[in-house]
Amino acid sequence: MTEALDSNKLLGRPNQYTSAAWITDSGATAGETGIDGGAVVEVFDNQADAKARSAYILRVLKEAGPVLGTEWHHMKGTALLRVSGQLSPSVNKQYTAALGS
Repeated sequence: MTEALDSNKLLGRPNQYTSAAWITDSGATAGETGIDGGAVVEVFDNQADAKARSAYILRVLKEAGPVLGTEWHHMKGTALLRVSGQLSPSVNKQYTAALGS
């Protein structure tokens, strides 16, 4: 992902992800953000920043209710894998296995 494609405008900013990749999955509907299309992998300088990002996103989604949708989060090292709730639980398990968490 490049700065121009980062709809969150967080790429390379302090305490945010240093790189990210969108994963398009046919079970999701692609939109302006990577998570809309299936999954996103965000990589951080350290685990604390990755955990903080995950906690923030999950808190916002919980407070907003179903209007913003849902996500599964998986961490491995400094990588945060975010899987769209549009996908089935069995597909989420496949992503989890691929990450090796």
